[in-house]
Amino acid sequence: MKRTATIIALAFALCALVGTIALAKIKFHKINFDQDTLVNGALVKKGEYQARFDEQNGELTILDGSRAVATTTAKEEALAKKAPATSFEVKTGDNGPMLTKITFGGSRYALLISDNQSAEGQ
Repeated sequence: MKRTATIIALAFALCALVGTIALAKIKFHKINFDQDTLVNGALVKKGEYQARFDEQNGELTILDGSRAVATTTAKEEALAKKAPATSFEVKTGDNGPMLTKITFGGSRYALLISDNQSAEGQ
């Protein structure tokens, strides 16, 4: 009886752990910058990176391997239909191209970059 209770308790603990991980909703996608681009004031060199978006805190991180190159906050914007591929938009600013929007393939949301340290008039 004691062994059965222990197994059931471990099963519940495992379910709770898996449920917490599932709720985190962190998405990873490859992104290829064809030019040097600013993300929240940080320069991201031309090349292939991995974009990670944490839905829980609205944080977008650009990774080079396991090293974070740039981090910013983003706001989700609903799309009419699923995006066919991962894409992004840049805006030319005083210091060069700045990331303003990213859409992950298969997602129904676009991410609007909200703290690009490039407010008009700076």
